[in-house]
Amino acid sequence: MSVFILPNFSWMVRVSIALAVLVITLHQIQLTITSNHLEYKIKLFKYPIYRKLLTPDNIKKIKFGRIGWSTKNAVVKVRRGFNFGVAQFYSEKLIGELEEFALTHNIEIQKTRDYLLLEKYYSHN
Repeated sequence: MSVFILPNFSWMVRVSIALAVLVITLHQIQLTITSNHLEYKIKLFKYPIYRKLLTPDNIKKIKFGRIGWSTKNAVVKVRRGFNFGVAQFYSEKLIGELEEFALTHNIEIQKTRDYLLLEKYYSHN
C-alpha cells in the first residue's frame, strides 16, 4: 500500500507509516470503573500496550463537556501522566458512572456551559 502512495520516501519511512496506520486502526481502548479505582487500557489485538490504574488520589478533576451537537464527553485530568477522554465509548451510562465515582470520592467536577445545556435538555427523558 505505502509503495504506491509514497514512492519518494525511503523504505524505513514507508514501513514506519504502515505500522502506525496498523496500530491506529487495530487498537482497542478499555475503561473499567470499580468502587475504588479507574483502570484505563489500550490494547493492540488482545495484548495491552498501555495500562494506567488510577486511584482517587491520582485524579485532579473530571471535566464534563460536549462534542458536536449532542454527544457528552468527560476528560479525566490526572496528576502525573496522560489525561484521557471517554468520548470514543459513546455511553451515557459511562458518563453517569464517572460522575458518581467523582462524587463518591470527592473529586473535583467541572461542567462546561454546553454540557449543562445537554443535561437540562435530556433530563426530562
